[in-house]
Amino acid sequence: MILARLALRNLLRQRRRTALTLMVVVAGFLALSLAGGFMAQTFQGLSDAAIRGGLGHLQVLPPGAMAGDEAQSLEQSLPDGEALARRLRQDPAVAEVLPRTQFMGLLSSGAKSVAFLGTAVDPILEPQHMACTEALQNAAKTPAGAGSRWLSADPAFREVILGVGLARTLGATVGSSLTLMSTTKDGALNAVDVEVAGLQDLGLRELNDRFLTVSLATASQLLDAGPARSRLSVVLKRPQDTAREQARLQTLLPGTSVKPWFELASFYRQVKLLYFAIFGFMGLVLFLVVLLATANTLLMSVMERVREFGVLRAMGLQPGQLLALLQWEGAFLGLLGSALGLAATLLLRAGLNALHIEMPAPPGTSHGYELNIHFVSAVYAIVALGLQATIQVSALFPGLKAARLRIVEALRHV
Repeated sequence: MILARLALRNLLRQRRRTALTLMVVVAGFLALSLAGGFMAQTFQGLSDAAIRGGLGHLQVLPPGAMAGDEAQSLEQSLPDGEALARRLRQDPAVAEVLPRTQFMGLLSSGAKSVAFLGTAVDPILEPQHMACTEALQNAAKTPAGAGSRWLSADPAFREVILGVGLARTLGATVGSSLTLMSTTKDGALNAVDVEVAGLQDLGLRELNDRFLTVSLATASQLLDAGPARSRLSVVLKRPQDTAREQARLQTLLPGTSVKPWFELASFYRQVKLLYFAIFGFMGLVLFLVVLLATANTLLMSVMERVREFGVLRAMGLQPGQLLALLQWEGAFLGLLGSALGLAATLLLRAGLNALHIEMPAPPGTSHGYELNIHFVSAVYAIVALGLQATIQVSALFPGLKAARLRIVEALRHV
């Protein structure tokens, strides 16, 4: 403990140099922690969008469905998807099962026809677990989307919900009459007349320009699908058990392919890899800055205290103890810098979140989002440990230089 007290006194004695080094450590901690919180917000938003956008926590697919064209899903479908959905609903880990049919075709307003990608859903279960209501509310802010509502639960109603871009291309509004054309599962051409119940803003321009939603009853009339379904979206009671439940359900359903949502959300995976690369590069640069700044501070301290180290050696202090003294100084710099950095991070995070800053729309999306930097204790711990390790490494060279000093030469040093 004597070495610890000596190290603390040395840092307090050189207050200006210590303060400059602490500023570098605090700045590094602040930048990495805020970046980690922003990444956590981004990942949470993307995962919620993927899960509540229709994937659910798990997807039950026919074997080989991912190998071909997903739009032609009835060529490879679950023959009795409704019976399979009823079976899965009895599983204690499953909150709900949402049958879905995916198809493509042409949507015509009479004078103009546009290719579309369609999804048929259960009009009763879908709003309870997916973000369809939010998509309708976003589209209702546009002039064409005024009066948008969800699909009727009555199977006699033939209704459609259009992406805002698709509606704009056709000049359609709520209440417009359109014609859906597609092929049945046997390859025959079929068409049904539908009424636009509402518009939806899905957040991605590509989807808004091509996507539409109908009820399973309407899709059954158009596609002659019967009980066949393209896939089943499974909502779990415990989302954190997704990987375990995927393996268990795959064992229970050998004639199907059970996939977790993160394997199907390619955009989420790509953004996550990109952010990890950016965060890693930024962390490497900041750790290098901290390493050089701390090494410079401790090295200058050693050069100014040569005679002091000579006196300590003459009094019996061993070279290893001089090295330990510099390590203690580095330890105090890291601990104090991380503590101040954590306090600054929490204050700045609270201030930024209180401002309700609206971020611009990311590339390819149709609207922005509110900045909300998350509190991520694991990120703070990793950053603190990384900075502490960096500072301890930076203290090695000055410590070794001090340990090599000869007593006589150190006492005569001016």
